[in-house]
Parts: sequence; C-alpha cells; structure tokens
Amino acid sequence: MDRADDADMTALEIKAYELFLATHVEPNNLQAREALASWVKQSPAHWRAFRALDQHLYEAALLLAHAQHDLARQQ
Repeated sequence: MDRADDADMTALEIKAYELFLATHVEPNNLQAREALASWVKQSPAHWRAFRALDQHLYEAALLLAHAQHDLARQQ
C-alpha cells in the first residue's frame, strides 16, 4: 500500500470508529446501529476498515488488561 492508500484506510477507520462509538454511547439508538450496518455494507473497503478497527480495539483491550494485571501484581 502506498501513502494514499494508507490515508484512505485511516479515514475509513476513523469513520468506522465514529459510527461504532455512536452505538456504544447510545446502545439503544436503533438509528446509530442502522447507520453503522448500512455503512459497513456499502463497500468491501468499509468492511475492512471496520474489521481493522475491531482488531485495534481488541489489541488495546489486551494491553489494558495486561497493564492492570501487572499493576495489581506490583501492589
């Protein structure tokens, strides 16, 4: 991938994050869920961006859990 592709993917990941976050801020907001689902279905690039975001969030959760475990062990 070149820089333009990287920038495009980053922009898509940010959009995915915005839509994803809206579903968590208001979990009962059907419009937010529908907007995310609709956006993801628009193109394979949107789906890949959403999956990349999901992977980043998963890795961040693992890092946080590990840091908390280390902190608890040190105390």
